[in-house]
Amino acid sequence: MKLKNSFLISIFVTAFIDMLGVGIIIPVIPAIFYNQGDVHFANLKNPDVIRWTFCLLIASYSFMMFFGAPILGALSDRYGRKKIIQFALVGTAIGYSLFGISLAYNSLVLIFLSRLIPGFFGGSLSVLFSSISDVSKPEDKPKNFALIGVAFALGFILGPFLGGILSSKEIYEGFTLSTPFIFATLLSIANFIFVHFKFEETLKASKASKVSLFTGFQNIKKAFSLPNLRILFVISFLNTLGFAFFTQFFSVYMYNKFHLKEVEVGYIFAWVGLWLIFTQGFLVRKITTKWSPQQIIQITMLLMGSFIFMLMFPNHIYFILLLNVCIAISQGLNSPNLLTLVSKQATPNQQGETLGINQSMQSLAQFIPPILVGFFGENLNVFPFLIGGLSIVLAWVILVVFLMPLLKKQSVF
Repeated sequence: MKLKNSFLISIFVTAFIDMLGVGIIIPVIPAIFYNQGDVHFANLKNPDVIRWTFCLLIASYSFMMFFGAPILGALSDRYGRKKIIQFALVGTAIGYSLFGISLAYNSLVLIFLSRLIPGFFGGSLSVLFSSISDVSKPEDKPKNFALIGVAFALGFILGPFLGGILSSKEIYEGFTLSTPFIFATLLSIANFIFVHFKFEETLKASKASKVSLFTGFQNIKKAFSLPNLRILFVISFLNTLGFAFFTQFFSVYMYNKFHLKEVEVGYIFAWVGLWLIFTQGFLVRKITTKWSPQQIIQITMLLMGSFIFMLMFPNHIYFILLLNVCIAISQGLNSPNLLTLVSKQATPNQQGETLGINQSMQSLAQFIPPILVGFFGENLNVFPFLIGGLSIVLAWVILVVFLMPLLKKQSVF
């Protein structure tokens, strides 16, 4: 089926607005706890208490996504992609608004609730991928999945940049740390309206997938019971685990080691986003015509793990910027091709379920880093990047030693 431009545009805009809202809060949440002068909860003075509070807040989002993503995936198989995306956007808007209120009242209870709610509804990403998978030919999936990557990269450019500006009193004295969350709430509402009028339903035949609060645990069990997918899911898990160490603690690293402000952290994420756009908007389409997804990730996964590991060493911000370029290019090539491998192993009427299982594995992987950092990560300038880099390298070893021989037997090359 040839994809219509209107469908691709609606997918792109939906993903972009969603990521813009996520990106806006990237430089803000760490600043609440770590940026000097911006520590919001005055009663959190002990460094261990601050670290654990921040880590649990980060983990709470992934914890709820672990439960919510497979449920949303199954519901999208039953009721359609469009309705579930709209449903998720409502939950996201509620979460953003609660976060802004929690800062206004310095309420730790509300701030945790504000991450738990959008965490549950954060699985809408897998539904977007399912929409593309519904109508994409196998050979077109990498470049079509990369379209969402481009939208996310644009969100990474504008989101943190806007978040830094909207939270800076130096830009405008009326701005506070709550302002970005008010803006993100409005973005989610705007996205809901856009989806309602412009998003086309892609599910042609509904499937009565079982919906359960414990589907996430069942998905983990199922991930290891599917012969054609279990090794791939382990690789996806370790890859996501390693990259989560980078994304969740890079801002803290910038505040601690280089004493940057929210606006400056926003600039750095914008820099990363530019290279993600170049990679997923240009390189992916060029490279996937010459090499298979597994051939590509065999290179990019090793590079990405090595580059994240190297973040421990630079003492100058320019070396960090250079490493970020390398990480962005590696991840920009790695992500859509790894997802393509997962999607290829699923039948057409199992796309939502399979991507939901993959999302469960990724949610679990994103939940683990802040817990490990809470226990062992007193040095936030070293531990996240040491373990993150090693996790991705381990995923690469499993890819080369176990998965590649299986794919050769399937004649996927």
